[in-house]
Amino acid sequence: MAGVLTEPPAPTATPEVSLFRVLLEMRGAIMKRRSATPKGLAGLLALLVVVLLMAVSTLLAGVAHYAHQGAGADVVAVLTLGWLLGWIIGPLFAGDDSTLRMDYFKLLPVPADRLSWAMLGAAFADVSLVFSLVAFASVTAYGLRSGAAAGCVGAVATLLTLALAVVSSRAAVCLLGPRVSSRRGRDFGTVVIALAITAFSLASSLVPLAAKILTEGRSPALSATVRVLPSGWGAVAVAAAARSDWAEAVLVLLALAALVVGITATLPALLRRRLTMSTRAGSRTRVRQASQSRPILPTTPFGAVVGKELRLYSRSMMRSVSLMIAFLVGVFVCVIPGLSGAKLMMPFAGLGFAAIAAACFTNLYGDDGTALWLMLTNPPTAAADVRGRQAAWALLVGPLSLVLTVVLTAVSGERWAWPWVLAGEPALVGGAAGLTVWISALSVFPPAADGGPTPQRQLKVNLSLILIPLLTLAPAALPPVLGTVGHSAALRWAGVPVGVVWGSVLWWGLGRLAERTLTSSGPEIFARLRRTG
Repeated sequence: MAGVLTEPPAPTATPEVSLFRVLLEMRGAIMKRRSATPKGLAGLLALLVVVLLMAVSTLLAGVAHYAHQGAGADVVAVLTLGWLLGWIIGPLFAGDDSTLRMDYFKLLPVPADRLSWAMLGAAFADVSLVFSLVAFASVTAYGLRSGAAAGCVGAVATLLTLALAVVSSRAAVCLLGPRVSSRRGRDFGTVVIALAITAFSLASSLVPLAAKILTEGRSPALSATVRVLPSGWGAVAVAAAARSDWAEAVLVLLALAALVVGITATLPALLRRRLTMSTRAGSRTRVRQASQSRPILPTTPFGAVVGKELRLYSRSMMRSVSLMIAFLVGVFVCVIPGLSGAKLMMPFAGLGFAAIAAACFTNLYGDDGTALWLMLTNPPTAAADVRGRQAAWALLVGPLSLVLTVVLTAVSGERWAWPWVLAGEPALVGGAAGLTVWISALSVFPPAADGGPTPQRQLKVNLSLILIPLLTLAPAALPPVLGTVGHSAALRWAGVPVGVVWGSVLWWGLGRLAERTLTSSGPEIFARLRRTG
């Protein structure tokens, strides 16, 4: 009606702001649901405490004083690198963003540019950034030791490093593609977590060594490396401000800001690729190529078992984790002391890897579950099944163990160890190939209800870790011991043929025992496998 004053319409939010609000509400609802149960709340609190302690420890490293000039910048740069790597490889752990997965938005009619900016804003509105801000503030604390001006440079570097962590994480999620959110991606994330936990447990002897090298300034190359990486640019800017080199400090901060802007500019294109790419075409191509290639293994029951086992070692999460941890622990335990000059254990890294790998696979039939039914319905295949499992394990572990033994023995310079390790290699690999199948058939523990290992299985692995080296290495080690006591080189080297014969005897004899056990007690073993732990 003319002459009637009407109120102007309320301003509406832009599409980007509206989408940003929706994403925040989604994140809050999912997090609230996860913490609703007592178990979820307890796990969340435990995680917060651990991350907070790590962040505070990183902050205190920036406050600490070091005897060597410039060591503070090196330490801060290394710790910042660790946190940045955590942001980048974090998607591997959770399989994409655990609350706002990109696959949720594939079918929505939202342009990639708008979705990219909204998701980036939601990433900056995450509570977990508080802990990272505390950790990255170690650069600010390091700058405040040299005055207020250097502290201001450190504060700017802290904010830019935090922005770099967030945008790098989003770019990593986009680049990794659908594989991150797939089942294989989550399995790979589990493998990475297991390896990280193992590495942290073994780092007690490596971290003090690296810290000592940095704080004492004994390795200019290592110092230059940690500073030239983007994670060390903040510390470089603060160090330049501390010596009043403002031109360098400003240039470094501008380079860091340019890197953040450059990665941010690529996010829309990366997100568009992430939402449209698929892995099916590549899978079809690989299947077609595999079907047209000539078979490598013999087309017999034995060859079929070997092929099946080799595929399982790469496709089964439990087997992959066990094999990688065996390699990591076996090598690190023997090599890390050598970095400080104690090279006595380096020649035995290959034997340690083989022993751990054998102990981890002493429950082959139990881990396979009710797949044993396929063999029970065709009893003549029991021999091929046992021999195929032995051959597959030896093909994976034996060559790598031998290479580790030869290379690390040569590098260590411990020439006295050659008869010992060359006698132990065939005895351990051959004997372990027999013991793994025999113990697997003799003592079978089914997987737990969630598919993971049971406590009984873990106890068997721990006992096997002691039993297998004793049974396999004792006869082969006897000639080197007698030769060392009697100062006889010929007697020391006699352990090599003894190891070959003893390993062959255990391989064949225990394989026969495993075959008989499966043939005579197959129904009873299958009945135990039907009951999950």
